[in-house]
Amino acid sequence: MGIAGMILGIVGLVFGFIPVVGAFIAFPCIIVGLPLSSIGLYQDKKNARGGGMSITGIATNVVALIVVILWLAVLGAAAATL
Repeated sequence: MGIAGMILGIVGLVFGFIPVVGAFIAFPCIIVGLPLSSIGLYQDKKNARGGGMSITGIATNVVALIVVILWLAVLGAAAATL
């Protein structure tokens, strides 16, 4: 689960930098990737494994979410000035 969450976080982060279309691709990846990474971290802690992939997945998903929200805020502010 942690690997899938990390991959979705990376995809969300890459597409998050694309202003408009990226939000439609990145946001669903983030919404699915964050719970997968959290569940993976819980399973890794329960089975006494490291959990590095899960922590990386959580971090990339959070950063991607921040990037998408900032892009939407910037584009919303730009659209409001027109």
